[in-house]
Amino acid sequence: MRIRIVPAAFALLLAGACAGTAQRPKLDVSIAELGAAQIGVLEQTYSIKLRVQNPSPVDISTDGLSFSIEINGKPFARGVSNQSVTIPRLGEALVDAQAVSDLSGLIRQMRGIEGTATSGLRYRLHGRFFSGDTPFPFDYSGSIKPLSTP
Repeated sequence: MRIRIVPAAFALLLAGACAGTAQRPKLDVSIAELGAAQIGVLEQTYSIKLRVQNPSPVDISTDGLSFSIEINGKPFARGVSNQSVTIPRLGEALVDAQAVSDLSGLIRQMRGIEGTATSGLRYRLHGRFFSGDTPFPFDYSGSIKPLSTP
């Protein structure tokens, strides 16, 4: 009898966990704007504006986020924001944040700069928004193609 109780309890626990995550809305996050805020020898700070879209039918209120940016598959910068924002149902909001890179991240990017002139620049933005203790993870990849000359 004991053997039957354990699988049944595990199945109920798994079903409850799946039900909780299935109802959590997904946020679509992309970089809307990126600018240099402060350039130093050892560290560089960027102001970044993130476009957050909420494709779900309910408003989502968040009270902060953390994220990382990769360029061409290499770590570039990381950032945080404690800005509270409500993303309206089926709507979007812009969130201001700060990102920081260090000298090693900048050197990694400079080593691969010659290839971006012909192949373009690939970037990945991943992290999570927070609503109390509830995280809303996101992962976005994009690219910037080189300008072609006529």
